[in-house]
Amino acid sequence: MTDTDLAYLTIAEAGARIAAGMLTPTALVEATFARIEETDPRVHAYVRLMHGSAMAEAEAATRRAADGQRLGPLDGIPIAVKDIFDTANVVTAAGTGSLRDRVPTTDATAVRRLREAGAVILGKTNTHELALGGTTYNVHFGPTHNPWDLDRVPGGSSGGSGAALAAGEALGALGSDTGGSIRGPASFCSITGIKPTYGLVGRGGVVPLSFTLDHVGPMARSAEDCALMLNVLAGYDETDRDSIARAPQDFTADLAHGVRGLRLAVMPSLVEGCTPDTIAAFERALATFRDLGAHITTVEPMAGENDWRSVMDPIIAIEAATFWERTLRERPGTVGEPVRSRILTGLDANVHTYIRAIQYRKETEARFERVIGEGGVADAILLPTMTQPAEPLGDSPMDEASPQWKFRNTRVFDNTHQPSISVPCGFDSDGLPLGLMITTGLWRDALALRIAHAFQQATDFHTQRPAL
Repeated sequence: MTDTDLAYLTIAEAGARIAAGMLTPTALVEATFARIEETDPRVHAYVRLMHGSAMAEAEAATRRAADGQRLGPLDGIPIAVKDIFDTANVVTAAGTGSLRDRVPTTDATAVRRLREAGAVILGKTNTHELALGGTTYNVHFGPTHNPWDLDRVPGGSSGGSGAALAAGEALGALGSDTGGSIRGPASFCSITGIKPTYGLVGRGGVVPLSFTLDHVGPMARSAEDCALMLNVLAGYDETDRDSIARAPQDFTADLAHGVRGLRLAVMPSLVEGCTPDTIAAFERALATFRDLGAHITTVEPMAGENDWRSVMDPIIAIEAATFWERTLRERPGTVGEPVRSRILTGLDANVHTYIRAIQYRKETEARFERVIGEGGVADAILLPTMTQPAEPLGDSPMDEASPQWKFRNTRVFDNTHQPSISVPCGFDSDGLPLGLMITTGLWRDALALRIAHAFQQATDFHTQRPAL
């Protein structure tokens, strides 16, 4: 296999080859770094590489494999980490000038869990500043380019992680999702990413944006790979006050059970307004599920409520302003535009506005849970991930167009706290990737992964590579 072929292996494929003695972690990581050297000058997925420590980790994994002592499916697998996750003794800047020299002394919980499983940490990926935006055009660290079209955005804020996977520069990655920052890049870059149930994956050591909406989770090439990563990432985190202690779960156990007999629901109000190519790809995805034996129906959990999404809009700005207030007041120039202006709107917000938004978020969660939770009228909701394909990159960070519109569908499920996964479902007439979003009830992450895996067993969109 060529270096490029190795770099495009799934985690499951690479793990099987390592276990069979057909591939060493050292060779795999070397091939991935070769791919980074070849493509990242054009893509700019990474803001810093950790070559020395990564090769040491790969060599240790190679020795374990040779001795029959692999730590698990992630042992020796090269993983990229979004630059909001603390990495011990390596700069974690969260994409902002105010933290560009910040060097944590410990790993974030998610990074620590990956290391303990033997994963090889390749480096830190670019993020939209403070994880607030949908382009990953970073004023301090430069823009990340979409590997499918270098003149397009990769999505955000986890655009560096999404682009790295699409370009063959990692086999898995860590991302965060507050309004769609895992699923948006997954859609735009034709990779797979899951926002787990709120509280399932610990956020300790992750630079926060919104205390009540931040989720962290895995990004990879397939639902199976996301399940393998989630097996390692899930678990109680005593440093995250919203972490929930639950019994360990194998998220790969039910992947092969298919979708026959499942009730999969569409929300017409969130399909309307998507681009024609987006709707056409979505309709083809529904046809695939029908062929697999699923029942397609419609639901509207918020029927009768006007402007129900906008009521919750203030939460991110207010919570971000609360965390970043001192920086904004004392060193405003270290946070670039337009992120600074978006957060500043939260400094003077009325407390009653915030409380109403929080209470309405809880009501929204309850309504959606009645639909797709245990005993609900449907097993999952299917929607286009994004309303459109990736937009042109633009000439500056100020050129991002209507991020709320792009994230219209994804941000609903940050508010409901339910697990939500995006998988590739085709391309538009310009060859740009499109995504399918699958959302299930709280703590039914395994079901979301199962539905996504069934779709990927019946399609090949997730196996296609950009012509870099």
